[in-house]
Amino acid sequence: MRFIHKISLFIIFIVTIVSCRKSFETDWDVDIVAPIARSKLNIRNFFSDTLFSSDPTGLLHLSFSRKIAGFQLDSLIELPDTVITYGFKLGSGTLYIPAGNSIIGFPQTQEIPFNISGGVELRRAIINNGRLKIVFSNTYAQPLVFNLVLPYTTKYGFPFTINETVPPGANNSVRYYDISGYEVKLTGSTQNKINKLVQTIDIKVPSTAQNDTLRANQGVEALISYTDLVPYYVEGYFGQQNIDIPYDSTALNISNNLQVSNFQINSAFINFKIVNEFGVDINAQLTNINSVNSLNSTSVTLNASGLSNININRAGKTTNFSNPVFPSVKTISVNTNNSNLKPFLENLPDYLTYQGKIVVNPFGNISASNDFAFLNTGINIYADVDMPLQIRADYFKLVSNSTIDLTSVKQIDNINYGNIILQCTNGFPFDAVLQGYILDEQKQVIDSLFNIPGNVIQRGNIDVMTNLVLSPVYTKLFISLTKEKLQNLKKCKQIQFVSKFNLPQPQPPDIKLLDSYNLDLILGLDVNYKAKKK
Repeated sequence: MRFIHKISLFIIFIVTIVSCRKSFETDWDVDIVAPIARSKLNIRNFFSDTLFSSDPTGLLHLSFSRKIAGFQLDSLIELPDTVITYGFKLGSGTLYIPAGNSIIGFPQTQEIPFNISGGVELRRAIINNGRLKIVFSNTYAQPLVFNLVLPYTTKYGFPFTINETVPPGANNSVRYYDISGYEVKLTGSTQNKINKLVQTIDIKVPSTAQNDTLRANQGVEALISYTDLVPYYVEGYFGQQNIDIPYDSTALNISNNLQVSNFQINSAFINFKIVNEFGVDINAQLTNINSVNSLNSTSVTLNASGLSNININRAGKTTNFSNPVFPSVKTISVNTNNSNLKPFLENLPDYLTYQGKIVVNPFGNISASNDFAFLNTGINIYADVDMPLQIRADYFKLVSNSTIDLTSVKQIDNINYGNIILQCTNGFPFDAVLQGYILDEQKQVIDSLFNIPGNVIQRGNIDVMTNLVLSPVYTKLFISLTKEKLQNLKKCKQIQFVSKFNLPQPQPPDIKLLDSYNLDLILGLDVNYKAKKK
């Protein structure tokens, strides 16, 4: 609990408050009485404020959302690097080629197959980024013009075109060409195929060259590589793929140092929300969902039949370029009536484990090859947790360590005696028992801050019928700064703070923790200090 950490500031304040005073002509004993700080703390300070919300009745809810799995377009479809070799070499004899004419056998049109895994059959794609790499080699005595056209790969209505003059003797000359932003039809020359890119190549002698004769083993070669292709958009049939959600975990960050005895909740739910931004139907299976409390080394497996077979419809398209899809969302509500969610959450997990599987197009090609997907979209699975804080427990305990090194602070020797005073007005329906343990450099306990039993903050006055707080209760606590305790503080390397909150006993009906409950603290100092001449 955060307020107990304020004590460390008081200790530092004690030994530094007079360090800036002017020099005295003689030694003085000075009484210092001063308030240090005031703080009003809510139940939110026990954990993290972002984990809580309150309903119209003022009841607090432990409420948060966690993304537990997700994948994007590259997990669904990957356009492979594709390499093609084109060229011409004269096998024997000679061949006269007048300037301005194409080499025999050109121009030629071919379909380039893209071997896409997973049974994916693409008809259309828009390239977000990618390039052509061409390695040219010309063994003819004259320059050659290499002309490449992708007739069904267009940008602003114009096809992708390369027109490159390859000088003679240019062996392994490398060129790169950007194809980002081009729309590609992969339906072949007949426009009814799949995964086929149409490419036309012409190789000719430029009109400015000399008339010459091509001899045996002379010619031109082009090694063409379609590389690093990342689509912005793909369309077709994406096959019946199985995508595993590997075993993984997600942190809840409820509290890493919270201990609870006999914790029980009244009700709760987890909404597992699957958000599908792909234009495909999917089937999701979530398994091996465990709540893990690493502090207690306990784990509880969630048993909820509704998570084993979840069908989610495909997303739809919008006309908004910056937000091109409207997702399909499927929510599976798991509550204390249809599962073992009660013990699952009563385990107070600090993280959840999970795994599962996504099946793409479980019913086959029912879209008539109109599946689609955009870059930066995907399938994401969230767990939305809501637990009203209407609870039962014996106690809560928070344990944490703070590094407070006072070994080199000389002013401790000048404190004669005194107290740190903690004035508490408690509006919660439970007592708070506070303690801080002074640890030396071996992390061994050498002293405690509070004296027992003078370390209890009394709970507020409660209605015996409803267990709601009627009025807060005032308590004053002291940390006595004796010579022995001051000497132990000089050895202090850490302070371990323990805050224990005892609920009323014997166990009452459920206690409601309201957003209006708070603990008002005033921290003060009352010491006698010997001010020495410099």
